Amino acid sequence: CLSSHEFACLPKKHEFSFCVISARRTNTPEGVRDIMCVESQFKNCGVTPLWYVDEASLQAYCALGLDAKVGGKLIPARNMALEDAAKAGKVCVQVSDDIARWDYFDGQSEKRKTLAEANAESKRAERYKVSPVAAAQFILAKMRGADSESKPHLGGVYPLGNTGHAFATDEVSRQNFILGDFFVAEPSSPCRFDTELTLKEDYDYTCSHIQKHGSVMRCNRMIIRAKHETNSGGACSVRDAAGERERENIRVLQRKWPGAIHPHATRPNQIVLRWPKKEQKPPAESSKPPPAESSKPKKWRPPKNAAVIAVA
Repeated sequence: CLSSHEFACLPKKHEFSFCVISARRTNTPEGVRDIMCVESQFKNCGVTPLWYVDEASLQAYCALGLDAKVGGKLIPARNMALEDAAKAGKVCVQVSDDIARWDYFDGQSEKRKTLAEANAESKRAERYKVSPVAAAQFILAKMRGADSESKPHLGGVYPLGNTGHAFATDEVSRQNFILGDFFVAEPSSPCRFDTELTLKEDYDYTCSHIQKHGSVMRCNRMIIRAKHETNSGGACSVRDAAGERERENIRVLQRKWPGAIHPHATRPNQIVLRWPKKEQKPPAESSKPPPAESSKPKKWRPPKNAAVIAVA
């Protein structure tokens, strides 16, 4: 899990600013249940997160007993959370409002050669149910313990819910997409979210970090369980049935990051981030992409044979 050097970099929970980005989620019983599920997981660790919400819903969030402030729309709220954490000299942890659980799978660190081998390895792995605070501490220890000149200032979890696919890649990756639903960002980084975007802003934020700092830290054995795209409120209210808003944002990303943002092989209005290697020319836009990493995790199911251990 952590090397001795990484363990020495393990931070205290007071070093973090835990920020939940939310909007228009108090209007349904399901939304309220999701909100309280996230809040309770932090409170069980002795931490009170700050909720960045839309102005119209502020009183409804406060009525639930949450520590909330007006963050505005999605991108301004994300940037406000980053600025608030930086001013306080704390590491910013941004969290979606519909995460049901965090799991860490302890198994083979190197990627498996075939998907069948990866599936088998995921079933042998021990599954640790971890708290969001422990997840953030683990990711930051990995970031600060990285043994390269390109120290990552951004870290996150595996973006899919498929544990077999997670074991088809190495334990950590340094130039791959960081999902916006749960990430850790150092206060010293000047990178911010692009206000021109309304969706897929986490792709742009990842690219900005790789360009500025040379790498990121994605922990491919850490997996979250979230709903996405089916819940009410939040970013789901920005999307349209025809997918035009998705395509508008994709065009912005492809213009900003030519050779790094590619169309998904099978899923319409989805993309893949493949950062070009320094010694190679950027890949052609028309080349066939490898198995995709979506911006939204699919419905998660734990491996049948995985051992389950709860960690506070």
